[in-house]
Amino acid sequence: MTHSCTFGSDRRPTLSRGEIMSVLRLGAVLSLRMLGLFMIYPIFAALSSHYAGATAFTVGLALGSYGLTQGLLQLPFGWLSDRFGRKRIIIVGLILFAAGSAVAALATTITGLIIGRLFQGFGAIGSATLAMIADVTREEHRVQAMALAGALIGSSFAVAIVLGPLLASAVGLTGIFWLTGVSALLAIPLVMSVRVPGWSHPPTRPRRVAQALRIVLAQPDLVRLDVGIAIQQAVLTSLFLVLPAMSSHLLGITPGMSWKLYLPILAGAFLISLPFVILAEARGWFRMNLLGAILGLGFGIAWLLLDRSSGTDLVVALALYFSAFTLLEALLPSWISRISPVGFSGTALGVYSSGQFLGIFLGGAVGGLVLAHWSEVGVLAFDLLLVGLWFVIAFPIRKVKRTRTIVVPAPDRGDGWGSVLNTVPGVIEWRYVNEEELLYLRLDPDIFSKESLERLQLNQKMGV
Repeated sequence: MTHSCTFGSDRRPTLSRGEIMSVLRLGAVLSLRMLGLFMIYPIFAALSSHYAGATAFTVGLALGSYGLTQGLLQLPFGWLSDRFGRKRIIIVGLILFAAGSAVAALATTITGLIIGRLFQGFGAIGSATLAMIADVTREEHRVQAMALAGALIGSSFAVAIVLGPLLASAVGLTGIFWLTGVSALLAIPLVMSVRVPGWSHPPTRPRRVAQALRIVLAQPDLVRLDVGIAIQQAVLTSLFLVLPAMSSHLLGITPGMSWKLYLPILAGAFLISLPFVILAEARGWFRMNLLGAILGLGFGIAWLLLDRSSGTDLVVALALYFSAFTLLEALLPSWISRISPVGFSGTALGVYSSGQFLGIFLGGAVGGLVLAHWSEVGVLAFDLLLVGLWFVIAFPIRKVKRTRTIVVPAPDRGDGWGSVLNTVPGVIEWRYVNEEELLYLRLDPDIFSKESLERLQLNQKMGV
């Protein structure tokens, strides 16, 4: 395998055409998988209540159980993608997800539905797919790539809440699960068509997942972001246990017509969040946007908790909530990829995705339990408490420095690389992979120059 470095040779201010096509394909993979999952959100609480053995708690458990196996397997899948390559792991995951969808479609009891949802979670491809998006895009434009992928996923959410209620009236919850499985299989050719460019850093070869996990969890800011995504997803999932009843009471919208509420709100949320995404990249305002978006989530939920007297209150509160949510969807995975240890982006995104899906499980299971005992007020109070906890955890997070990662083919020099790299201005972090004879460099682009790279390569040739 031949690898090359093109530092200083491509200064495009935005994503290249090749990067855009790769991100669109991988974003479509995530969108096709998430489309089926999102379609059930507006109608799941109503339709699953008719299954034998259904209660408020078991319905919440069925909605969130998918997140349990997803959360437990994201890290192993991310690590496996580091070790064996992204494509093959993503394809295996899509096949498993499709099989789980078939199990859910065949279920006739709430227990069978829970088992099917758990089995769906075996297709834990989120971390590997996000890592592959990081692989095919330059680091300085990765927030754009993640924003583009996030926009596709957000669009799938909007499409899903339009199609979900309409399809449910025609084919029921069973038919939606069958369509979910088919959409996962349709994503496989998209994965196969993505070309990883030569300048992209290939997967490293961590020998043990525990070793990779120790390296990733040693970064406090990564842990803060992992906890944050878990809370975000827990709040979202539990909200959808109470929103159908609230929209029906305040707006007269039945589950089959819920798209009339969510579609314009999500379209507006995307337009509102877009300038903040651009500013995050242009000005480096990641921390400011993160804390502001968390407050936005909290204000939206607090509005619902304190005043649910009219449909206008519901619309305004949800517009505020989903604007903040959309901004976070773009910022968080990009942030993870930027600050993860060099060569361990797959593992770092695996931990992140684990938090994401364990949050779904938490929101469904605990939200259902809270709903059974304290009604919708208890669920909203639970969500507000979680958001407040997130703000406290996130507040110490550091600002994101602008960096760039490159890969240099280099011979094994034992411990000699440290003495060489310590003399090169702008090298923030480095890691040498013996098996591939590649040197991973995380750089400060304001200090590191093409001349520095040429000097480093000259040192290699001279054996200095």
